Amino acid sequence: MIDNKDLERQYCIFSNNIKFYRKIRGYTQEILAEKADLSTSYIKQIESDRAYKNLSFTTILKISKALNVDIEKLFTKDQF
Repeated sequence: MIDNKDLERQYCIFSNNIKFYRKIRGYTQEILAEKADLSTSYIKQIESDRAYKNLSFTTILKISKALNVDIEKLFTKDQF
């Protein structure tokens, strides 16, 4: 069973990885939002890591494609 701590931990990994891959590609949050067809404020919320959010598979896929990163890498700790 997955509890809230597990969700929060995984979301933190996801959030940090998005920020990491965005920065190594030289993208601003605005550029990532445009490439992923999402709003800049939504990208900021995802990267803020204040509290985990329910993300759709479509959103995760859009971000993955925009960053040119396999989805599983977005959920893997210590990619860097």
